[in-house]
Amino acid sequence: MMVKQDYTVRFVTPAFLGNAEQEGQWRTPPFKTLLRQWWRIAAAKDHGYDPMRLRETEGRLFGNAWIEAINDKSQFCKSRIFLRLDSWDKGNLLSNTWPGGSIENVVTTRDGKGQVRADVYMGYGAVMPPSKKENRPRITIRNAIDAGNSNKLYLRFDQSLSDEIFLTLQLIQWFGTLGSRSRNGWGSLLLEPAQRSIQDLPQPADATLSRICLPWKQCLKKDWPHALGTDFDKPLIWITEIKTDWRKVMGCLANIKVDIRFIAKALQGPMGVGGIHLLGYPSGGKWELKMLGIEARLAGQLRFKILKIENGFIGMISHFPCKFPDQLKLKLKDEQRDWIDHNEHLVWESVHNNLRNNKRLKPLF
Repeated sequence: MMVKQDYTVRFVTPAFLGNAEQEGQWRTPPFKTLLRQWWRIAAAKDHGYDPMRLRETEGRLFGNAWIEAINDKSQFCKSRIFLRLDSWDKGNLLSNTWPGGSIENVVTTRDGKGQVRADVYMGYGAVMPPSKKENRPRITIRNAIDAGNSNKLYLRFDQSLSDEIFLTLQLIQWFGTLGSRSRNGWGSLLLEPAQRSIQDLPQPADATLSRICLPWKQCLKKDWPHALGTDFDKPLIWITEIKTDWRKVMGCLANIKVDIRFIAKALQGPMGVGGIHLLGYPSGGKWELKMLGIEARLAGQLRFKILKIENGFIGMISHFPCKFPDQLKLKLKDEQRDWIDHNEHLVWESVHNNLRNNKRLKPLF
């Protein structure tokens, strides 16, 4: 028996959900990717946090084009989950309609001289600052889907998959973002279900939340995101105070991110390696590691999201810890690898302490 679920998907912040021409557009593939991403977190525990077992189940659930056969039997199969959007409209947010002076500046240097708008800081690449050299008289963005825009999302799946799909959708509601710079809170989305309700914020002792949690130091034994970290049995989630507008929350999160980067930059090792590289790579022009160059990629473990709640907007930061990948570490010098191995815990302890003591934040629990 097939289960049918319909949702209204609404973006809380602008989404840089580019098509082949890098124009913002509602498209089904990113939503399929989002569903797979959070299904992995939802299902990791049941698969013993084994990535190969998880991959096999994922392929059979979402479809695959595997070439290799097992016992002379092809493993190719179609997806058991069907998803579509009501429309594939292009985004209507352009550079000339991007919000002007409503977003605060952040101070990016210790001496206070370096300042940049919060939207540029959190969205650099998708949001570009004015530049005489590059003939940009004002902030320029890639065409985007504006905050508040919505679309209908239709899901169809076998009834036997109901529990894991609803669990996945709940995680998307709490943590899900889409598009370029989504780890910084762009493309924060909200699911408005027509049938089954979804909580806006995690609640204490929530079975869904406890199912995906592991002690953060244990998480650092694997190099892929598989669980929400905990410390002293409390999930590593922090929230801002309630604001009246998403722009104000973005400004708040930008200042918090600056503080985090200051902490990480202060922890330095040999040959340029340091805590800043554990936050994500590339880490900024001044922090390029010669052995990795500019092509290497490491997604940030800290996830920023802006949520619309009943009486306003809040920012949420969560930590899904994983160790610095061996694939990247093998490209480094021995001294750099040793420094990461011996200081990874220290870096994240320092980041957690900064988040706990930040006056702009409070722990969710």
